Amino acid sequence: MAEMVEERDEAGNMLQTKKYNGEYFVSHFIGNVKDHLAAIEEMEVRDDDTFVMSYPKSGTHWTFTLSSMLRTGETTYHGSPTFLDFNEMEMLKNMPSPRIFATHMTFDRLPKQAREGKGKILAVFRNPKDVVVSLHTFIKKLDHSDIIASWDGLIKFFLTGKMVYGSWFDHIKAWEKTKKEYKGDNIMYLIYEEMKQDLRSHVEKMASFLGADTGKEFLDQVTEKCTFGNMAAEATKTFKPSDQWKEVTSTKTLPIYRKGQIGDWLNHFTVAQNEYFDKVYEEKMKDSSFTFQFK
Repeated sequence: MAEMVEERDEAGNMLQTKKYNGEYFVSHFIGNVKDHLAAIEEMEVRDDDTFVMSYPKSGTHWTFTLSSMLRTGETTYHGSPTFLDFNEMEMLKNMPSPRIFATHMTFDRLPKQAREGKGKILAVFRNPKDVVVSLHTFIKKLDHSDIIASWDGLIKFFLTGKMVYGSWFDHIKAWEKTKKEYKGDNIMYLIYEEMKQDLRSHVEKMASFLGADTGKEFLDQVTEKCTFGNMAAEATKTFKPSDQWKEVTSTKTLPIYRKGQIGDWLNHFTVAQNEYFDKVYEEKMKDSSFTFQFK
């Protein structure tokens, strides 16, 4: 069973998580973790289900919104995604089609039927320096957070894997294993920086992958609606906060979209922090097939 654990360092930085079987999970993960993971494993998957998968702050909401528009054929914003991780199974089962789920877990935690080829999986990845900057800004917007840390403290937590979903590097390694071993054709791999640079071509590829019956004009509209600037302005404005966000934000607004820039880490990292980060990154990623654009 999961246990609530608290990590603190000498500087007063603090991390609270649920820990199960040696893995970190966000504190509001359903129940004792074990039972909910088992329920997800046995979940009935529909042919038109979509699973958006990412490490936190790597483009989850953006990819969710794109896939929602493509799946529904409507260029309207659909708010925050429904997470497998912290929604009760009965609610997940009763969602109308097309269901679009999100999760910060890895492929091995998906329903068995999805791992056998049913439904579609969109896996999105982002360079880790911008991830940690986005995490720091996000945490500061919350009234209640599993992480309370200075900028320097958060970098140290991040590089040692003491995070609400564990190590970013372990997350990447898990996906490396999936890319190497999984023979199915229901996963599309997306790189955040590449999407930023050429969103239109990615929208077209996603539409084809999802089997969306759409024309050029609709794809143009989706692209325009989902530029990061429009997402930050319009999606936040029209968002109706769920109980989840009401509980953790005093503003009752969606604390997700910020700059979305490639290389914003340059405005935050000191020389020493960057050198420290690069040393760890180069060691842990030396054999990785994933490459990231940092600026």
